[in-house]
Amino acid sequence: MRASVANIIPVDEPERMAAVRRYDILDTPPDGFFDRITAIAARRFKVPIAIVSIVDHDRIWFKSHHGLAVDQIGRDPGLCASAILSNEPHILTDAKKDVRSLANPLVAGDFGLRFYAGVPLTTSDGYNLGTLCVIDKEPRPVDQDQIDDLKDLASVVMDQMELRLSARRAVSHAQLMAREIDHRVMNSLQFVSGLLTMQSREPDSADAAAQLMMAANRVAAVAQVHRNFYSNEADEVSCIAFLRRLCADLSRIVGKRSR
Repeated sequence: MRASVANIIPVDEPERMAAVRRYDILDTPPDGFFDRITAIAARRFKVPIAIVSIVDHDRIWFKSHHGLAVDQIGRDPGLCASAILSNEPHILTDAKKDVRSLANPLVAGDFGLRFYAGVPLTTSDGYNLGTLCVIDKEPRPVDQDQIDDLKDLASVVMDQMELRLSARRAVSHAQLMAREIDHRVMNSLQFVSGLLTMQSREPDSADAAAQLMMAANRVAAVAQVHRNFYSNEADEVSCIAFLRRLCADLSRIVGKRSR
């Protein structure tokens, strides 16, 4: 990690980065919801640039970057990297006159940043993932109503991220439950097939035994179809390979009738 980053690392950085990974947002595609938030923020402040940023180990990645062509910058002190150190808004009305930001490349370099207002994106368990910030190349004042609006918009961003996290967890839980149910159904079918097979050995009538064996084979066939559909964990599987495997399994089961 670069030396310039050393003095802007939160004391809870490992836990904070675990929270960043939990939301699984880094390097995801552009999203209309977050783009609308940054557009609203830019209009409210009458500035050309608004950003939803996520602070990674050694970079600041932009989930949305209204009015700016780049999608990430270095984790240099003075702006978003410093804004996540506190739960309060980080306001620079004239960055060239503020000691907190004089060394930042966006302030000292050709970009010429002069105004910055950022609000931390704070998780439900208290970790700052990044910021919702607005930027201008001209110094400007800011009033409390504008800061409150930026805080509200940052809360909307986090509400959406929490909602999406909850949705992913719900889907994951539903998939786990579905696999458990499928497993139990398959075991039950195999159990019934086994009982029928055992029973087919008992009756004196050869016809009755044959019918029971046929029923056992049919239940076993259903169980095998079930197994083939749900035992493969891959997201994609060759249709031809699947059908060949399924037909081979069913042939072995149906072939028992001739024994």
